[in-house]
Amino acid sequence: MDSFLLVIFIIVGLAGLIFQVEAGAFVGLSLAPWQIIKLDLGKKISLYAIIITTLIGSIYFISISRWLLFLLYLVIEAYNYWGYMNRYNKS
Repeated sequence: MDSFLLVIFIIVGLAGLIFQVEAGAFVGLSLAPWQIIKLDLGKKISLYAIIITTLIGSIYFISISRWLLFLLYLVIEAYNYWGYMNRYNKS
């Protein structure tokens, strides 16, 4: 199920970027890294997914001047990073 959701979130995120749908870009880009973390595809892949989606989403929301969505997006990405730290940095 997590693999299916990952594919759906990637499609929704890309469609949101291509067709300029803010909600699609927000949901797809913010939830895809979480699914990668849940699938446990690896420490580096999870971190790269968080970094890449943060950069793409930040550039998108800044370019269309949606500052509230940009700030909320950063909060979601910080939550993704927190989940990453909890998953892979257990002592």
